[in-house]
Amino acid sequence: MNLTDNEKAAAKRHYWVREDFDHLMGLLPGADRVTPNGNKQGSTLEYPKHTEGAVSELKLRGLTCDGEKLVGMVSEGIVKPELMAGSQSIYMWEKADIDAAAEHLFAKREWNSWTHFCFVGNLRFGQAVKAYRVAAAKYGLGFSMSFDILGLTTVIEPAENAATDYGWVKFFPADVSLDPQEEG
Repeated sequence: MNLTDNEKAAAKRHYWVREDFDHLMGLLPGADRVTPNGNKQGSTLEYPKHTEGAVSELKLRGLTCDGEKLVGMVSEGIVKPELMAGSQSIYMWEKADIDAAAEHLFAKREWNSWTHFCFVGNLRFGQAVKAYRVAAAKYGLGFSMSFDILGLTTVIEPAENAATDYGWVKFFPADVSLDPQEEG
């Protein structure tokens, strides 16, 4: 199915989307291993997650929320996670539930600074995380689950068609000397 340019532009997401999240988190050793209380963490691929884990994952993926906000979304019928067996208040969030919450939060502009950075730079959040991890490994910057641009030189290559495509970002140490490349 071929999307029109307007459909492509409307489909752009600047938070960490599921496809990129699962791929990049899956590269971490043990991210998919079942551990005690693993479903309360955002940085694992263990599902279903408790509300606490869903909140943590959504924050990691660039959205702002808390448990109260997620439970409110359940009350409003926006998301439909199952109650934990034997509980009247603890929800168990599958990937689809967390993704529906993410979509709602993104549409409401409940963004953290990383998502805002990606929106302003027209970047795909997952590509920014990957670019940061490459720079961290290459320049000994230390590991992060996401990316933190403080103290780094950030280079954004704009998309040819910003309405439908994302730009690209690269990170370098602050003291790097970059020479602009002339076209042609």
